[in-house]
Amino acid sequence: MKVVINSHVNSTVALNHLLESLKEHRFHYCDVIVVIGGHYELDTYKIKKENGIIYVRANHNSIDYTGLITLLETCSHNNEHYVYLHDTCKIGPHFQSKLKSINLTNVSTIKINKDFSMNIGIYSQKIINEFREFLLSKKNTKEEDCMHFKLNGDEDYIFHHDKNNKLLDNYSGWISTGPTDYYNTGTMRIVEYYPNLDIYKIKANWGQGKWTLNN
Repeated sequence: MKVVINSHVNSTVALNHLLESLKEHRFHYCDVIVVIGGHYELDTYKIKKENGIIYVRANHNSIDYTGLITLLETCSHNNEHYVYLHDTCKIGPHFQSKLKSINLTNVSTIKINKDFSMNIGIYSQKIINEFREFLLSKKNTKEEDCMHFKLNGDEDYIFHHDKNNKLLDNYSGWISTGPTDYYNTGTMRIVEYYPNLDIYKIKANWGQGKWTLNN
């Protein structure tokens, strides 16, 4: 399994916060891949490894699907699995042991919550390839179209349409705190905690009547 972090060129504060939590808890179970969308100036993907982390710069900003589209277009090994996170997450001390305990036998996708998983969870490369048509329909190569793709995100689409989808530990809740200006950037956020994976999701879009691209 690999950890894939879905990020954006303007989300360095959130991304660094997540990477610091990986460092703090000495995460070393598997490779970490950071996919950074919004590099429209590039002709193709640019990949480099730095301090043990693989960084992929993508020439599209496909909101929640940037990382999955990148895996679709750059990877071909059907036997790989990924735990897919947003950069606006933070891991806890038990994240590594939680991942180790997941049985990946015959797994195509696993969502973290019964109702709303925000596309966060486990994906196989095989299922990513099978949803090629859907994922490419979500590929956004124009900055001016970002809000359209955000508002028409089809959250959890692959989870909902994968007949083999599983729920991690049959979990249907979360623990929520806030709102606060978590990153000191002027955006109010709530923090949701998912103990079944020991992760925190720092959310800007939580029903307060407006949408931002920086979720």
